[in-house]
Amino acid sequence: MIQNLNIVSQQFLANLQTLQQRIADTQRQVSSGVRISKPSDDPGAVTDLLQLESDIGRLKQVSSNLSSVKGEVDSGEAALQSATQIMLQVQTLAVQSASSIVTAATRSGLSELVGQILGQLVSVSQTQFEGRYVFGGDTDGQPSYQVNLGSPTGVDRLITMSATRQIQDATGVTFADSRTAQDIFDHRNPNDTTAADNVFAAVNSLRVALATNDQPGIISAIDSIHVASDYLSQQLAFYGRVQDQVATATDLAHKFQLQYETAVSTKKDTDMATAAVELTQEQTSLQAAIQAQASLPRTSLFSFIQNGQN
Repeated sequence: MIQNLNIVSQQFLANLQTLQQRIADTQRQVSSGVRISKPSDDPGAVTDLLQLESDIGRLKQVSSNLSSVKGEVDSGEAALQSATQIMLQVQTLAVQSASSIVTAATRSGLSELVGQILGQLVSVSQTQFEGRYVFGGDTDGQPSYQVNLGSPTGVDRLITMSATRQIQDATGVTFADSRTAQDIFDHRNPNDTTAADNVFAAVNSLRVALATNDQPGIISAIDSIHVASDYLSQQLAFYGRVQDQVATATDLAHKFQLQYETAVSTKKDTDMATAAVELTQEQTSLQAAIQAQASLPRTSLFSFIQNGQN
């Protein structure tokens, strides 16, 4: 009988300890605001939490990449805005110089001015962002062109470029974010001859025609400059589209990140209302258990012996 009483007491103490531990855990959740602080708090939720936190880390990296790309794209777009304005200036000079009343001396002076403008376009092709050449493509650590008025295009191509980089958005979709100076200003045919829309070649053809007082050559150069200007506007439009893609991708990454962070909070953080109810119930259960145990009759060993004799 005494043994049975000991078993009951031990069970009561074990249950009491379990209840006290539950109260302590609930109080910790309420005070810290965190429901899961270690895997053992909810083993079933750990895998989901780890995956969500991994996804959040990936999205932060996507956002960081997009932020860096945005600076490059914005620099490229601004540079091409400047280049299109320069080409408008060239068109105006070309039309003015085509008049038969313009003297050779005037055209010679305009030729020097167009040569300076060609240098401005080369400078635009060397636009940098954070120490890298925006139109350098995969080789963005060095300039790609320099002025050489003895060249057929008025410039020297220092390197052959390609732009293979792709930017990835939050869904895994990729898109090209840049074009090279060769793509933009020195467009070539497959056999590497200058294309009809080659910007450098068009401007240089006007410079040469002005220097030699070649009126038919000036008129021909006007057509070439129009074609090259239209092509340059297409390159500007490309950068405008990329700006939109980067903005959309950035918004999407932020949206997904917020969703995942909310999911983590839902799984990990304490639901204060629920925890308050649980804490009240647990404390009530503890008090009831103690009161019930206190109300049990206390029988001594002497009583057991006396009852046994009877």
